[in-house]
Amino acid sequence: MEISERKTVGIVGGGENGKELLQLFVGSKRIEVIYVTDTDANAPAIVLAKKHGIKTTTNMESAIKGQPVDFILEATGSADVVDLINSHRGQGEVLTSASALMFYGVLKEHRDGTNQQVFADLSDVRREIDRNTRDVSKTLHGIEKISNELEVLAINAGIQASRAGEFGKGFAVVAGEVKGTARVARELAGDIDRVISEISSMSEKIEQSLRKVQ
Repeated sequence: MEISERKTVGIVGGGENGKELLQLFVGSKRIEVIYVTDTDANAPAIVLAKKHGIKTTTNMESAIKGQPVDFILEATGSADVVDLINSHRGQGEVLTSASALMFYGVLKEHRDGTNQQVFADLSDVRREIDRNTRDVSKTLHGIEKISNELEVLAINAGIQASRAGEFGKGFAVVAGEVKGTARVARELAGDIDRVISEISSMSEKIEQSLRKVQ
């Protein structure tokens, strides 16, 4: 069976089992419920099917013979109904509601286990991102402090160079280099700050993903 292939289903039996099956398939892009049939026009699955615009009928034989489907889900548990389906089903394969719900339970259990693993992995990634962000933030504060100290040093050096006149020209060059280094340090601090903001945004997105898989 190709994953992308759309299959059609008929549900025979409008009780709670039939309703549970219908709830599984409503809105599915891969399975289309063609009809729900039960001798009780007010059966739970019949009522639900009507709400979703799915064909309903109290004539089981007519539904089975007149509405060809890929799968017929027998949801009554009645041997007589099983015989009726087998007598009129055509090419449709017959599955009991118990087997269908059992397979769904297995798939759900597997999906839940996968979600838990994804949750654990994303949580680990988020914690690591937060830890690295804190470490980088500390480094950033250190760079900013050094940049400020260099700028103050450059200003003082420039003042001393101007006082020294002709003899202070070489000192002025050094002061200019120190000032340039301070400027580069500030620019580097700005780049790091932007990276931290992007990482924080990534951490928030991971947090949103964690809420979805819980």
